[in-house]
Amino acid sequence: MKGQEHTMDDGHSAYASELFLRIDEEKRERILGIAVEEFATNGYDGANVNQIAEMAGISVGALYKYFATKEDIFLYIVDVAEATMERQIHEVVDADIRFLSRIERLLTLAQDYSRSDPSLIKLYSVFTAEHDDARAELIAEKIEGVTVGAYTKLILDAQKKGEIREDIDAGILAWLLDNQLVSMQFSFACSYYKKRFSLFIGEQNARDNEHVIRSIMQALQSMFGIE
Repeated sequence: MKGQEHTMDDGHSAYASELFLRIDEEKRERILGIAVEEFATNGYDGANVNQIAEMAGISVGALYKYFATKEDIFLYIVDVAEATMERQIHEVVDADIRFLSRIERLLTLAQDYSRSDPSLIKLYSVFTAEHDDARAELIAEKIEGVTVGAYTKLILDAQKKGEIREDIDAGILAWLLDNQLVSMQFSFACSYYKKRFSLFIGEQNARDNEHVIRSIMQALQSMFGIE
């Protein structure tokens, strides 16, 4: 989980022991990063606690002192992702800048996040595609719960200011924006979507971050009715 700040405050530590929260940050990051990779690669049922411990260079007993169950490891990861996403998205959405500038920052954030932390994006992709309704619903409730509120607020604010068209339901526009950002993240982090993306726009363009963001911005401007 490189490139992100994953230290949890007391309000987000229900699934990890106090002992885990007290170990040094580098060790915490290593354990979490390996756990994310294991879940992303093998799904929940296929994820192996012994493998996580071995790759992290700790004993299985030590891992169980940090987390009581495999489920707790998974739930802690989801909580970390939710807290990180909520903070980063609201920094952009609540900024006192033009609507288009906030959209561009969201695109850049999504691009940077998926490149620096691809395993977390893969994890999201795996669990939304698996036949694991309970965990898929949990991820949707936590992760999408953040984006639904933030993006709808962003759209309503822009409509109120006359920055974008008002004749389309704000919820639909927020949903379309979220779909664009999620699709973009998958296209940078997941092999299938990377290939799909490059087939549509060409491999050279797919590697050109500025071209991708500029082109998506042009498409979104048209969708939002911005001249």
